[in-house]
Formats: sequence, C-alpha cells, structure tokens
Amino acid sequence: MGKRVRAGLIGCGSVSQVGVLPQLTQPDARDRIDLVAVCDVVEARAQGVADQFGIPDAYADAGEMMARDDIDLALVITPIAYHYPLALAALRAEKHVYVQKTMTETYAQARELVDEARTRNLTLTAAPGQMLAPAMQAMKTLVERDGLGTIYWAWGSTPGWHHENERARLGDDVLHSADPTWYYTPSGGPLRDVTVYVLHSLTGIFGPARRVAAMSGIRVPERRWRDKTIPVEIDDNTLLLLDFGDARFALAGGHSGRTGQLVQWGAMGVYGTDGFVETLEIEPLSGHPTKLRIDARERPDGLAPVGEGVYEPVDWLPGVSPEHAAIPEPHVYADILHTVDCIESGRAPIASGEHAAHVIEIIERGYEAARTGVTQDLESRF
Repeated sequence: MGKRVRAGLIGCGSVSQVGVLPQLTQPDARDRIDLVAVCDVVEARAQGVADQFGIPDAYADAGEMMARDDIDLALVITPIAYHYPLALAALRAEKHVYVQKTMTETYAQARELVDEARTRNLTLTAAPGQMLAPAMQAMKTLVERDGLGTIYWAWGSTPGWHHENERARLGDDVLHSADPTWYYTPSGGPLRDVTVYVLHSLTGIFGPARRVAAMSGIRVPERRWRDKTIPVEIDDNTLLLLDFGDARFALAGGHSGRTGQLVQWGAMGVYGTDGFVETLEIEPLSGHPTKLRIDARERPDGLAPVGEGVYEPVDWLPGVSPEHAAIPEPHVYADILHTVDCIESGRAPIASGEHAAHVIEIIERGYEAARTGVTQDLESRF
C-alpha cells in the first residue's frame, strides 16, 4: 500500500452516518484515504461513530483535531452555517479541504476560502461535483460541439425537499436523533441544499451565468419533527431565471412540493435549433443522470444506445464500483476521491471552490432579485 491521504472528518450527522462513513471505510477506500479522526459538537455522537466505524480518535473540538500534524485533508460535513468557519480554520491550519454543499452561506465567504486556498497552495473542493459524472460531460460536449445547434434554453428542477423522516432522525439514541431544524433556518433552504445540484450542472454545461432574476417565497410556514414545531424561516419555493448571454436562458427551481413522473428530482433539459437532450432517469441521491434522451447531430463519446434515441453512460462516477454504488451518497465518495486525486497530482479540481463560489453568488443574488424585483448582475467566473 502506498502513502495514503490522511483525513479528519468534521460532522457526524445524517449524511456522514448514512453514506460518507460507510463509503470511506470500505477496503478499497482505505487504500486511498486513512480516516484518522472524526469530530462532532455532540461528543457522544463523535465517539459512537468512531466506535462503529473503527476510527482511531474522536473529538468535540474541530480546532483541536485540526492542530494534529498527521491530518492532510479536512472533510467538512456539517450544516451549512458552519462550513465557512471550519473550512477557513482548516485552510489556515495548512490542511486541504473538501466542503459539503453549499460551500458557504455567502459569496463573500466563498471568495475568502478560494483566496485562502490559492494563497497557501492548498486544494479546495466543494460539493456537488456534478461535472465528474460522464452523463454531465456528455451533455456539455453536445453543447460545446454545437450538436444541438444554437442553444435557446435549458431547465433544471429539485422538488421534494424535506428532511424530517430521514433514518438518522427517527431513533432514540444519540446517533439516530439528529435535529433537522437547521434546514429551515436562513442558512438552509432548498436553493442551498438541493437546487445547488442543478445550478452546478447548468453552469458546468454552459459556463458562468451573467444575470439572475427570481421569484421566491414561503408556502408552508411550519414543519413538524417528532413533537417539535419548526418555523420555516427560509423560502421553500423558488424559481430562478438565468441569463448566460447571447439570449441563452435557463430556469432552475427548488421546492418542497412533490416530485412527479415528468419532473423528477434533479431532472434537466437542454434545447437548441437542431436537437435536444433530456434526462430520463436520475440516480436518486446524486442528481447525476443515468439515462438520457438525445436528438442531436451526433452522439458524444461515453454513451451507449439502449433504445431509440435513449442512451446510458458507458461508465459511471469515477472510482465508484458497484459496491460503492449500492451505498448511499456515492457522489460524495466520488467527490472525495477527486479531492485526493487533485492533492496527489497537483491538478486543479473540476469540483472547484471557484465553481462553488459562482453558484453561491447565483443563490445570494437570486434571493435579492426576488426581494427587489430587479434582475441582478453576476460578477464571478470560474
């Protein structure tokens, strides 16, 4: 076994327990990543997770964990409000950083993380790594090679947003009673939690957006979890209209309403003068397309026909074996492996902090556009 990247994970809640830790403790993952410690503000949860997954050390203080010399990479898997301070502290402790989505609450915070990583020559990656998926790369290739002709518009949607009934929230012990309230605070909401997927996809395909307009509001003012009433403090119904320049537009939505057969969670479509591409099937937790309908001038590499006008990716997410695909959060595992590859090779990430910062500016400016009724210009590029 060669030298492994040594990692410390911060945040032992639902996402980590259900998917990230089961992924990272598989034998092939251990060949690449040495998970030396976990941290959670609930000390008993951190220790319980460490015991369950065979991790040597557990902490309640992230700063204490980051002070260790034997950690190369910090994995920040906490509620969104804590991403920025924890990631900044890890970068200043000379650690490479992977941050769950969205990377930060504000665009200013995102820029500070990007600048800090660049100054220190550290790798900063941020979820979701949508453009790591072969199907997403195929869609990007169709657009870049004019396979659809002149592009007019695109759309992406993430309905069905809620978190009260997840497995890690329905038990009575410390590992299975994580409170979902934060999702409904100003640092949560569907734009930051789920619409971020299609925003990364649309901007990954078309490049940076130039302007954003929006309508947004709260449809359901309260949620229920166990015996607790949770006030909804962040909009739960939003539509964003993106301008990519040259009269190319895209619509992106995030809602707490139900999904349906015509509009699955994470579904997308791109339409031009000579063709279109639409997602027919989406891997449930990643937002990565697993089946596409294409009418185009040519079929991009990496796709195999499975019916008339229907194609599947030849490969799936890089590094994700069938064993990993059967475990929740395989896309997070792919993101982390991508981070490890970039640390080892010195290459710039595809799932970059710069791309994440652009999406965060879209979200921030989108809320402002909805509040004021004024279309907002976007300054960021990636």
